[in-house]
Amino acid sequence: MARTDECMARRIRSIEKRTMSIGALVYATDGDIEYTRIAQECVKRVEMHLGIPTTIVKGNGTVTGKRSWADCDQPVEWRNSGRCNALNDSPYERTLLLDADYWIDSDCLKSVLRQDGHFYAHNSRMYVTEKEPKIETFGTLKTPMWWATVCVFDRSEYTQDVFNCWQMIQDNYGHYANLFQFNRLPFRNDYALSLALLLVNGGTMPASCIPWPLINVPDSCDIELDNKWTIGYTVYENSNHKPKRITVKDQDLHIMGKRNLERLLELQ
Repeated sequence: MARTDECMARRIRSIEKRTMSIGALVYATDGDIEYTRIAQECVKRVEMHLGIPTTIVKGNGTVTGKRSWADCDQPVEWRNSGRCNALNDSPYERTLLLDADYWIDSDCLKSVLRQDGHFYAHNSRMYVTEKEPKIETFGTLKTPMWWATVCVFDRSEYTQDVFNCWQMIQDNYGHYANLFQFNRLPFRNDYALSLALLLVNGGTMPASCIPWPLINVPDSCDIELDNKWTIGYTVYENSNHKPKRITVKDQDLHIMGKRNLERLLELQ
């Protein structure tokens, strides 16, 4: 009986210690791209704009395929498995899960961190070169995509189910690629998360999401940063390629060009 009471007391103390703790989790594994260095800048921005602590986790070193980026001379190794372990890896009661290449420049995510829902992610995206957001789909079945780039989650039973399904889909990715008719390589966390949410919600997508689109900067853009983002790109108009430049300030951005990020860090 005494041992049971002691165990219960330890569990209560552990829960009390975690209660209301909020922090960010970033996965970073070096390969062809120096993700750990990129993640350090991501951490600085989280602490500056959101005022919460961040934990960096070195992800699984397994190469899950190669991806081509416009700012890279050749396809680079893709090491992005392991994010399905985020619930176990997080020391926080409420967690902001971020890609290392998502650089925060506002406090907008505070509003989502204050919500009491179980799991949030973006279900729409917009490129900075576009005028309207879009719900992206994948595979020949046109399955709606939820982005794993930014997620906010708690420690509820629902969240545990999401991550259990995410793990199952990662472990059986080839099966789900055949079932939903998408390419099995490279492994995409966006696809795995989308299918996990679909399964947990009984074949429908959840009603709660991050209520604005994920803003992507294409890897074909060049980027400068001096208190504001200056982004250059090319459009094809009237049979000619025309260069354009836009400036963006106080905006969180998913920067898809990894060499662009490395160059920005070298200039700091």
